[in-house]
Amino acid sequence: MPRKLSVDPELEFNYISPINTDEGGEKSLFKKAARTLTLAGLIFLAACGDEKSTNQVEMVSDTSVNPASTTSIEPIKSVHVDLRSTSLDRKEFLGLIVPEVKEAAPCPFLSDEAAVAIAKTDWILKRRETSNNLCYWSKNLGFSIKVTVEPLATAKPLRERVYNLATPPVLKEQQEPGSNAVILYDTAWDKEQAYALSFEQNNKLIMIYVTGMATDAARLTAAAKEVADKLPTAPTLDSHKNIASPFNICTTWNEADIEAIIGAPVQVTLGNLDCKWETGVGKDLKQIRVTIYSGKSYPWESLITDGARDFPDLGERGLMQTKRKRTNMPGHVLLNALYDERLVTITVTDTISDHEAMALALSKNIDNRFK
Repeated sequence: MPRKLSVDPELEFNYISPINTDEGGEKSLFKKAARTLTLAGLIFLAACGDEKSTNQVEMVSDTSVNPASTTSIEPIKSVHVDLRSTSLDRKEFLGLIVPEVKEAAPCPFLSDEAAVAIAKTDWILKRRETSNNLCYWSKNLGFSIKVTVEPLATAKPLRERVYNLATPPVLKEQQEPGSNAVILYDTAWDKEQAYALSFEQNNKLIMIYVTGMATDAARLTAAAKEVADKLPTAPTLDSHKNIASPFNICTTWNEADIEAIIGAPVQVTLGNLDCKWETGVGKDLKQIRVTIYSGKSYPWESLITDGARDFPDLGERGLMQTKRKRTNMPGHVLLNALYDERLVTITVTDTISDHEAMALALSKNIDNRFK
């Protein structure tokens, strides 16, 4: 890349000014020639200098080349957010130990096979929670099947059980099972998509609800018939066995608290030591993410040299990196805090207000809650 020549003021003083003191005669012509040769030499040296060295100089002097060098010296303002303050088990959160938890017993009114058959998917849906009035299967929080049994007198009206906010469901009555059987359809994508079925039986409202996966009336009805048959004689659950289960990182904060920060309803996706809360796509993506990485070879010093911000009082050490906007991803920050050779990484996109301050507040919230 061509570099604009800028002559140092001292060079102008030392080489140009003295020659201008004599304007006449042969001596003046000689000095003018000398001045011309001197400037030509300076131009040649500037144009033919070492390219790597030039880029290093520009990286330091021209902040447009490396935006992180400017943000790293600007103070991050403090923001207040309402987040959980309950303690976190540090070892469990970091994935260093796997605790024993109660295994969900078989659902008393719907088999695993019938539950999985509700959705049009080949994903593995695991039984996560069971009781006498709720059974829940899921791939993760974004893809699930839930069956609830509620007192009819206090049950939430069907029209308020929307799939997408601000999109009232279309209700279609069915012949079976039970009484007042209804299938709920979402119309947010300009076509009707079934997502739930409800019916009444013995003064109870039974609701089958599908999230993140396709289903249809036949699949919902088949499951509902099994529930209707089994529910009157369903056994009472009173015991579970212990199994090992990793910490669900999506429970770090309440979904409603993250929605308040982002300013919109979010989709929650659970991964292996990872959780994403997000809405929108591409350049309009708004995302908050927590991920646990190995921190054994994290390049602290080189990143600080490149303009990252150091937080020595966060965990054992903290560092914030700024990432530029890409074609399919907005700009964002990564705030990495070290604990027991693990990095707790908070990602916040710059499409969220005060994203740097928000990343710091989220990281400090985890730091303050570790036992």
